Amino acid sequence: MRYYENLFIVHPNHEQEKLTNTIEDVKKEISNLDGNILNLEDWGKRRLAYPIEKQKYGTYVLIQYESENSKINRELENWMKIKPEILSYLVTALEEKPEVREKSRQEPDQKSGE
Repeated sequence: MRYYENLFIVHPNHEQEKLTNTIEDVKKEISNLDGNILNLEDWGKRRLAYPIEKQKYGTYVLIQYESENSKINRELENWMKIKPEILSYLVTALEEKPEVREKSRQEPDQKSGE
């Protein structure tokens, strides 16, 4: 089993419903590629280190997953390239299985007031 971590940035102008749909789409794509999601965290909207597509802010989302599929990263990256709502992404292979958190933030709308 191989373990991966994917940090992606969603366009900042998407309202909460579209952000939730984008996260669900990524989860479905990982499942379609025979991956199993271990952790998902919505880090919220943050300032970017440099502008991407003329945007200064983006919503950061971290997903950790496992898979037997050795081509999952390439296929997931190709899929993310064509998604206009995803500004940027970074996939990293992990040496060992990440600790599965009990309170992995599966739904980004858990924040109060949003």
